Parts: sequence; structure tokens; C-alpha cells
Amino acid sequence: MLESSSPRLYRQALAGLLVCLGFVFLLHHTLAGGNLLAPNHYDSYALQAQNWLEGRLYIADGEKYAWLELAVLNGKYYQSFPPVPAVLTLPWLLVLGWHPANLTIALYAMAAAAGVFQCLRRAGAPVVGCAFHALLFSLGSNLCWLATNGGVWFQAQVLCAMFCVWAGWAFFARRYTLCAVLLALAVGCRPLTILYLFGLGIWLLLGPCRERRSLRPLLGPVLAAGLIGAVMAGYNFARFGSILEFGHTYLPEFMREENGQFHLEYLLSNLKNLLRLPVLGEGLALEFPLFNGFMPLLANPGLLLWLVCLVRSWRGGRKGERLFDLACVGAAVLMLVLLCLHRTLGGWQFGARYTADLLPLTVVWFAVRRPRWQPGCGAWTLCGMAMLFNLFGAAYMLTA
Repeated sequence: MLESSSPRLYRQALAGLLVCLGFVFLLHHTLAGGNLLAPNHYDSYALQAQNWLEGRLYIADGEKYAWLELAVLNGKYYQSFPPVPAVLTLPWLLVLGWHPANLTIALYAMAAAAGVFQCLRRAGAPVVGCAFHALLFSLGSNLCWLATNGGVWFQAQVLCAMFCVWAGWAFFARRYTLCAVLLALAVGCRPLTILYLFGLGIWLLLGPCRERRSLRPLLGPVLAAGLIGAVMAGYNFARFGSILEFGHTYLPEFMREENGQFHLEYLLSNLKNLLRLPVLGEGLALEFPLFNGFMPLLANPGLLLWLVCLVRSWRGGRKGERLFDLACVGAAVLMLVLLCLHRTLGGWQFGARYTADLLPLTVVWFAVRRPRWQPGCGAWTLCGMAMLFNLFGAAYMLTA
């Protein structure tokens, strides 16, 4: 048997993982009617990109797309999500004239799985650990279902996860400017991931900057991320007159809502939603809510594994390691609270898709605190059940 440090074994494991993922998406879209190459009805990114190519920041004849979440301001319609995923549709539109959103989101998910694998490999994890975490991240989490549907909401979330895990790889490769660029692009998909960008900045200040007694290690990352942020801020200002406004404030559903898009009033009810559990109904059939989420540890059990390993590591950890643990827990709690301030908590879904934004944090934690960790029978059982549950969810949502 090859040693776990063999580069060939890592390459074979990663190739096998990607082949399996590709096969999963092929099978799923066969069940869905062979729509892997078809445009997606809810792909407003491609619609926005097409309008860019025609010289408009707004969407012409937006009233014709009543099913899309388009912002309305001064009689014009605008795409209401951060712009980075729309930028990535441009090559498809220029070459093909259309965007196969279901295919591209599957490719994003495969790239995210590869990013998890490579991030942990760079941190020194054995091949079995790399493969385990990549499987749990891609097929054993809400990303499994998200990656089967090229709708605007899901493209943003899967692409964000991809950028975040590859930022983790760049971090362990000591390519901090690239790390900052990838995290800034992630913010251009899911704005709350700016917490990860702040985390990188704090680490650079307390680590390399402190060691060298200079702010120079911070210069490249700040300039690179700042440039991307400035472009997005300018884009927002040109459309809505605010550098922070991506458009959701001007969605008709939030304009009619007394408390708007984000409010403390939503916090308690959303937290209660995340405590809901599936139940066995008549004929022992599983019953679970399809709106605003249910218990995230069921659809994203990587969070459960992280919490268990964190508690075990805490007992034998040194002061610096415990501070890192506390920082990760604090970041996760803060992000969860901010997500729960949103009115809908993700709307129609299987599981609790917003909490999948926490998964890149768990990958980085394992890479820092438990890089040599290898799954035992319990962890493999958890991973197997997680993959079955999320594959079931992806199939179930075809007819939900």
C-alpha cells in the first residue's frame, strides 16, 4: 500500500472524488429530465450579464420577469444580488450566447470539493482525511442540494463556498494576497463572508506584521481586497446611490415589510426555525418543513463533527490554540446571528442552507487544529448518513 504522503495517492484520491461528484450530478439531472446543459429559469445573473453586454446597468423589460427577485427603483429593474457570479457568466454568453447554469454550479461544487481537499493537504492532512472532509463538505451538506439547481440564490452560495475554501488553500500556501482576493470575491457572492476577510486581516496583524514589526505583510492583501471592494462599491453607487446597497432593500417584498430585510424582530423566530426537527408521519414517512429551514446539524453534520472535535481539542489545547478556538466559535455565532436577522432565512429549501456558509470555517479549523485527524468508524457513519440524507434531499426537492 502506498504511503499517505505519496503525491500520486493524493492525485488519485482527488481524481476519484471528482469523478464520483460528476457522476452524481449526471444522475441527478437525468432524474430532473436531462437539464444539465439547459439555461435555468431563475438565473438572473445571466440576465444581468446580458444587459451589461448591451450597455445597461439595469434590466430592460424587468416587469416581464415577475418570478425573479428584481429590485425596483425609479421605475427601473435591477438584479438584486452581489455581482461576482454574474461576471462569471460573461464568457458563456460571449461564446455560446447562453449560460448553462445547472452545469456551471455543478462545476463550482466540484471545484469547492477540490479546494477542501487541497486546503487540508496543504496543511499536512493524510489523504484519507482530505477525502473525508471533501466528501462531507460536498455531498454530506446542504451544498449537495444547492449544487443541483442553477438558480440565482444557489449559484451565489456554492460559488462563495468555492472561493472560501480555495482562500484557505492560499492561506496555508502563504499566498496571503491571493487569499484576500478570493475572500473579497466571496464577499461579492455572499456579503456576510466579510467576517472571514476581517479574520485574515486580524491574523496578519497578530502574526506576520507583529513578527516583522511592520505593516508590510498587510499591504498586498489590503490593496487587492480594497480594489475589488472599490469596484463593487462603485457598481452599487451607480445603481442605487449607496456603496453598500446591492439591491435587496428595493425588492418589493421588503419594501412592503414594516421591518425591512434585516431586523432584530426576526432573530427569535429564525432561531426557533433552526431548532425544528423532522418527524415520522403516517406510514413512517419523514416529514420536514420546506420553508425557512430546520435543524442545521442534520443537513450540515460537518458542524456537529466540528463541535465535537473542538470540545475534545480544547481540553488539551495551549493558550494560543484555545484563543483560536474561541475566535472560531465567536465568528460562527456572530455569523449565525446575522443570518438569523434576515426575514426569510433562505425561504424554500431543504435543510438550513444559510448555515452552509459556516462550513469553510470548519475546514480551516481542522486544517489548523487537527490536520492529522483521521476519521474513525463513527465519523464515517456520520458522513455516510449525511451523504444519503442530502442526496435524498436533492431528489426530494425535484418534486417539492
